[in-house]
Amino acid sequence: MKLFVHNFMSSRFLKNVTVGYPLELTVKQFVEKDIEFDRENMIVMLDKIQYEALLVAAAAVNQSDRIPAEKPPKWDELSDDQLKQFHHLLMNIDVVDGELICPETKTVFPIKDGIPNMLKVDAEK
Repeated sequence: MKLFVHNFMSSRFLKNVTVGYPLELTVKQFVEKDIEFDRENMIVMLDKIQYEALLVAAAAVNQSDRIPAEKPPKWDELSDDQLKQFHHLLMNIDVVDGELICPETKTVFPIKDGIPNMLKVDAEK
């Protein structure tokens, strides 16, 4: 699961969950894969993400030092080198084994072979 995907996931579908975002992320194993960098696409992607969730994901893979603690004011004013740091986090890191955890109910959703399993039995919905 790419960290970009984590940014859009929530557990709002669970009973008694009002926000369910951002999901906590525990990473047991991740791999790094080279994905081609495209400046314009990265700026579009960064416009869509929630920065607080990206910080959660960066911390889960011990990469917090790659990005600033505060969201940059304008993505298009960043240098290619700065944008490549965000690209690395969002696109090059694949979580192979880990867990997503609902911030409200602490329900655990496993990530196995890079695929998050967000299914719950009917009684838990």
